[in-house]
Amino acid sequence: MRVLNFRGYYFLSILTIACMFFSVKTYSQSMSFSQAYQQMNSENSSLKASQKMQESQSFKEKAVKGLRYPSVKAFGMGVWFDRSLGIDLNGLRNGLADFVQIPNPNELGDWKMDFNKRAMVFGGVSLEMPLFTGGKINAAIEAERLRSQIAATEFDNVQSALVTQLAERYFMVKLTQEAVIVREKVLKAMQKHLADATKLEEHGMIAPVEKLGAQVAVSEANRELEAIKKDAVLARIALANTLEMDDVPVHLSSEFFLVDNLEDIEYYRSAAVDNYPLLQKIELEKQLAHQGVKVAKSDRLPSVAAFGQTILTHNNPISGLDILYNNNKPWVVGVGVSYSIFEGFKTKNEIKAAKATLETVEYLQDQAISEVKMLVAKLYQDLQKQQEQIANLNVQLELATEFVRVRNRAFSEGFASSSEVVDAEVALSVVELLRLEAHFQYAVELAGLLEVSGMSRNFLEYTN
Repeated sequence: MRVLNFRGYYFLSILTIACMFFSVKTYSQSMSFSQAYQQMNSENSSLKASQKMQESQSFKEKAVKGLRYPSVKAFGMGVWFDRSLGIDLNGLRNGLADFVQIPNPNELGDWKMDFNKRAMVFGGVSLEMPLFTGGKINAAIEAERLRSQIAATEFDNVQSALVTQLAERYFMVKLTQEAVIVREKVLKAMQKHLADATKLEEHGMIAPVEKLGAQVAVSEANRELEAIKKDAVLARIALANTLEMDDVPVHLSSEFFLVDNLEDIEYYRSAAVDNYPLLQKIELEKQLAHQGVKVAKSDRLPSVAAFGQTILTHNNPISGLDILYNNNKPWVVGVGVSYSIFEGFKTKNEIKAAKATLETVEYLQDQAISEVKMLVAKLYQDLQKQQEQIANLNVQLELATEFVRVRNRAFSEGFASSSEVVDAEVALSVVELLRLEAHFQYAVELAGLLEVSGMSRNFLEYTN
C-alpha cells in the first residue's frame, strides 16, 4: 500500500502561500510605470465614462439601422356614440302605404335602419415599409456610424491624455523623492559642517560668526527639506487620484531615462496628422457634415412607402355593410407617395446651411493641422533642449562635487570660510535638483509628443 507523504504536501502549501504573500507585498511596496498604466486603465473613472459613451453610441448606431425594416404595430380602439347613425324611411313607407291603400303602414315593417352600434370595439395590425426616402435613411445610418467612430476617437484621446497625465504625476513623485534625498544629503552635510565648525571654534581656529553661519545653513537646509517633503506628499496624492487608489506604493521602480534613437521631426509630424485623435475627430466631423448636406438635399426628392392594415377582431359594429360585420376581417394594402411642392424656401436654406457647416469644418481642419504641426515642432525642440541641458548638468555635477570636496578640505585646514563651504554645498544641490527637473521635463514632454503623434502607448517601452 502506498503511503502519502503529508509532510511534503504541507511544505509545498506553505511555500505556495509564502510566494503569494511575497508577490502581493512586493507589488504593494513597489510599482513600475507599466503597472501604474494597467491600474489606471482598469480603474480610472474618466476612461470608464468614455467607454460608456462609446457603448451608448454603438447602440444608437444599431437602433438607426431599424429604419430600413418595416414597422409593424398593433392597434385597438373602443368608441361609445351618443346615438346610432342610420336613416329613417318610415315617412316614405307611410306614403307608399297610402298609395297602395294599405290602412296600417306598420304592416310594411319598420323602415328605420341603424348602420352601427353605439358601442364599437375593434383591433388589428398595421404595417409600413419605406421604399424610397431620397437617401435620408442611408445618410442617417452613415451619420450614426461616423458618430460611433467619433466616440472611439474621443476614447483614444482621453486615454492618450491620461498617459501624459500619468507620466507627469508618476515622475513628479520620482522627482520629489529624489529631491528629498538631495535635501537630506545637504542637511547631513550642513550638520557635519556645523560639527566641524564647533570643534574649530573650540580650538580658537575660527571666529564665532563662522559657527553662526553654519547654524543658519543647517536651519535653512532643514526648512528646504520639510518643504520638499510636503511637495512629495501632494505629488503622491495627485498620482493616487489618477490611479483611483487610496495610496500609491512607497517605491516607484521606473527610473528617469533618455531616448537615444529618437526619430526625426518629420516622422512625428506625419504621425500626428495621421493618428492624433483630435485630428481624426475633425476628419470624421467633416464626413458627418457631408452627410448633413445629403440629408438636406433629400428633401427635394419624393418619399415612397408601402403600407398595409387589417382588423383582426371587432364586435360587428356596422350593420348592412360587409365591412365590419359577420366577423369578417377586412384588410388593405397600398403604396403612398409624398412630395413637398413648396415650403417657403425651407429646403433651399437648409442646404445652404449644411454646406456652410461643411466649409466651416474644412477651415477648422486646416487650422488644426497647422497648429498640431507647430506643437510637434515645439515639443521636439524642447526635448532636444532638455537632453542638451542634462548633458551639460552632468559635467557641472562633476565640477560641483569636486568643488565641495576642495572647500571642505580647505575649511578643515583653515583656508576657507564657513560661508564658502555652504555655498559649495548649495551649488551642488542646485545642480542635482536642476538635473532632476530636466529629467522630469524630458519625460513629460516626450509623453506629450507621443500623445500628439497618436503613439502614447509607445511611452511604456521607454519606461521598462
